Amino acid sequence: MNELAKRTTEALTRNGFKSRYFETADEARAALVDSIDPSETVAAGGSVTIRSMGIKEALAAKGIKLLLHSDASAPEERAETLKRAAVTDVYLSSINALTADGVILNIDGIGNRVASTVFGHRRVFYLAGVNKITGNLQEAFIRLKNVATPLNAKRLNRKTPCAVTGKCENCDAPERLCRATVIIERPTTGTEEISVFLIGETLGY
Repeated sequence: MNELAKRTTEALTRNGFKSRYFETADEARAALVDSIDPSETVAAGGSVTIRSMGIKEALAAKGIKLLLHSDASAPEERAETLKRAAVTDVYLSSINALTADGVILNIDGIGNRVASTVFGHRRVFYLAGVNKITGNLQEAFIRLKNVATPLNAKRLNRKTPCAVTGKCENCDAPERLCRATVIIERPTTGTEEISVFLIGETLGY
């Protein structure tokens, strides 16, 4: 663990999160799956990190279905999945930016992900590569607007200026992704447990 990861992990713990560091995504995935009981319902938002880690497949091997609205084949099914995902026992999310002093930031278009990370679930697990760490809140906002959102807009084929230019243009495009930003300084009291798994790899956007 390098010094920045160590400092960030310790800061998250001081802030009240259950913070754990893993050198590899494989180690983090194994620990996550081990932490979830087959009796629990589990959902996740759209996340390149979660998909790339193979969490859906690992949970399925344990008999646990991971609810993902991206798996829906029709708009009605997608809407229903989003509703069901809002009230599961466990919610999984990545992080768009994480400050070295242990503050979590996420930006969202629909609002399902940022809402679920602050209320509605018994337990929340964040999974993030060390590439998400920033020095402070100002750098975190720069990362949200000029790294995470443009890359996601391009991945999702959104018709936004940032998908083309690779940086925020403060647009009013109908398909704009950056609509709600949540800053989590401490675990919310409506959730029993908020865990952060920091991983010593570059993962997601």
